[in-house]
Amino acid sequence: MKKFTALLLHLAFVAVAVLGLSLMYLNYNYGRGIHLFSDSVYEDSDLFKEQLEKDINRIFDYVNYKDVFETDGQLDYNKKMVGISYTSGIETQTMTYTLDELIRYGKSLGYYLNSDYEVVRTEVEETPHQEDNFVVDWRVYMPSDNYSEPGDAYSTLEGLSLEIMTRLGSYLSTYNNLIAQPSNLIFQVCYNRSESDQSMYTNAPDMTPDAIRNMGRYCYVDGTTLGPDTNISVLPTNISQMAEASNPYDNNSYYVAIGLDTSYPHTDAYSEGRDSFQNMRVMYVGGIFCILSGVLGMALTLYRILAAEKESPLNYYDALSTESSVLLTFLGCLLAVFLSYRVFSKLLHLVVKVDYWNYTDMLVSAVCVYFLLLWEAASLMRRYGAKTLWTNSIFKNAKKFLSLYFSEKRLTLVVAFIYFCFLGVNLLILSGVYLSFYHGQGVLKYIVGILLLVLLTVLDLWGFHYMFHNAWEMDQISEAINNLSGGNTSYQIDTSLFSGKEKELADNLNNISHGMEDVLQEQVKSERLKADLITNVSHDIKTPLTSIINYVDLIKREHIQDPKIQSYLEVLEQKSQRLKNLTEDLVEASKASSGNLKLEISDLNFSELIQQTGGEFEEKLAARRLDLVTRLPDKKLIIEADGRRLWRILENLYNNACKYAMEGSRVYVDLTEEDGMAVFTIKNVSENPLNIDASELTERFVRGDVARTTEGSGLGLSIAQNLTQLQKGTFDIIIDGDLFKVRVAFPVKKPEAIPDSQAPEAGSAE
Repeated sequence: MKKFTALLLHLAFVAVAVLGLSLMYLNYNYGRGIHLFSDSVYEDSDLFKEQLEKDINRIFDYVNYKDVFETDGQLDYNKKMVGISYTSGIETQTMTYTLDELIRYGKSLGYYLNSDYEVVRTEVEETPHQEDNFVVDWRVYMPSDNYSEPGDAYSTLEGLSLEIMTRLGSYLSTYNNLIAQPSNLIFQVCYNRSESDQSMYTNAPDMTPDAIRNMGRYCYVDGTTLGPDTNISVLPTNISQMAEASNPYDNNSYYVAIGLDTSYPHTDAYSEGRDSFQNMRVMYVGGIFCILSGVLGMALTLYRILAAEKESPLNYYDALSTESSVLLTFLGCLLAVFLSYRVFSKLLHLVVKVDYWNYTDMLVSAVCVYFLLLWEAASLMRRYGAKTLWTNSIFKNAKKFLSLYFSEKRLTLVVAFIYFCFLGVNLLILSGVYLSFYHGQGVLKYIVGILLLVLLTVLDLWGFHYMFHNAWEMDQISEAINNLSGGNTSYQIDTSLFSGKEKELADNLNNISHGMEDVLQEQVKSERLKADLITNVSHDIKTPLTSIINYVDLIKREHIQDPKIQSYLEVLEQKSQRLKNLTEDLVEASKASSGNLKLEISDLNFSELIQQTGGEFEEKLAARRLDLVTRLPDKKLIIEADGRRLWRILENLYNNACKYAMEGSRVYVDLTEEDGMAVFTIKNVSENPLNIDASELTERFVRGDVARTTEGSGLGLSIAQNLTQLQKGTFDIIIDGDLFKVRVAFPVKKPEAIPDSQAPEAGSAE
């Protein structure tokens, strides 16, 4: 139970360690080490830098595409985007496409903008069409003098549609995230052609640049300075370059003002990033704590598990050699890694986000390998506890195996010699085949080569037959030995197909079987005659003994007053009664030892029968001042037994305690349940030294107190043992100095096998 609890705790700590590892590995702080704690606020973190850099790119995309897609401040789908020319026959034709036309053409091909305003394509049934390249005369979003490559002047309608949709996505991303919805990020980008003519791009037209510079975090860039004025520690370095690249005028009269309200009054990417930053720091620290506590708990519980395994019995896996089990575990780890990537991970991919697939793949493999190594470690500890870690190793047995070739000079030497001769002949014939085919001449080389191959085949078939026949002979001998060890003394081996040493060994086994069978038959006959003799003598004694008892009873009824005669009658009555009990015990012992008893098996309440027996012997125990201490379980222990025979077992054991226990001592009676068995124990301190082996006390006519001649026949324990074994129980005697203890155990009937309406009671005592 303690080992099972330790295993559950170990699994729990493994889960805690895996949780901590996941919290750290899947955290954006992973890999930053101690620098995690240097970022005291979100605005100084890499997470903030990534978001700000993304939004600055959006802002300049908006600056570049606002005038392209808008007319009078509104998105204009009828605005012309491109002009093309193509040759039709001998004439050159021109055509323009509006924003709406290009978008609808792209949608007809399956292109659309997803929730992140990125162009993606859905699966549509493609229709065959010919896309011709044509000359692009102009693009409203790319002046012709900005073409960087000759190919920019040529395109297809699909290519132009993709260009427009991509740029429209960039424009809409900025507009919907920073302008249409309230944002904590404020920006103003202003380019001046003159004092009265300026282009303003902003999401806060009512704010001044100075107001923006007074916000919690800000950045200000103008055309007259070399660097930005900012209090943002993680500002992208290319902001000045982007501001200059987006300037539509040939002057330096512009400014870029970006500010962040660090009170975060609006819900946007920055407020969510601030919350995520704080949560991730807590999760990262929590992950460190989980890993430390999980690893510590794993180490402690692993120590308890391995310590418990050291005392555990070996199992079938532990029967393998040490090196074989280690190799098997290594192969199991390789198989586990293969299956985790090919099977288990594929199942997890159904429920795990694609961003975490690599991590879950590694985690599943690591967990599988860990538990296989844990299994192997437990096996090695069991071997260490049983002292088979080295004795059952291949290296240990190699010396013993090789020593056979040097120490044994008989059959093993012959087998080794035959094998090496066989191997030498094979090599010789193979060499002849090689020389014949590659160095022979004419047809003769083929004839000789084929003959040698036939000879080699015959030789190998004979070798196979010899080894197979030898293995078959050993199997027959092994089966015979198993039958003999199992008690089947009549088993005989058919030696007609045997030869050599194996035939000699098989004949010897047959002779042993004959001898054992003869001895067994003689023993059975002797026991039967002994049992018959005891039964017949007991019956012959019983008839005159009954007459003696009856006549003694008749004489007592005459009311004889002579004290001397009364004492004679009392002695005569005691001795005749004892002789009667002895004859009955002899008959019952004979029947019990031979199994010639009819048992009436029923469900019995063992506890109740013990209580009844204690009550029956109360006066007899009190006569010798013996204190009976009985401990019974709170619940019923139901067993299947013959009530009359079970009473006789208990009666004999209680009688034995009354006769031989030290006067004035205690007799302890216990009933417990152990491993599905109802275990009854009775123990007492013997009045006289027990200078005898425990196994001899269950033999007939043997008593622990050899000096006692007035009581006991020496049959009580023998009868109790035989009756217990007949009812599928176990009977054990333990002697420790003067302490005498008897242990009787019967299988407990399972509760589900007992009908609810049945109320089992102990059998009546007879």
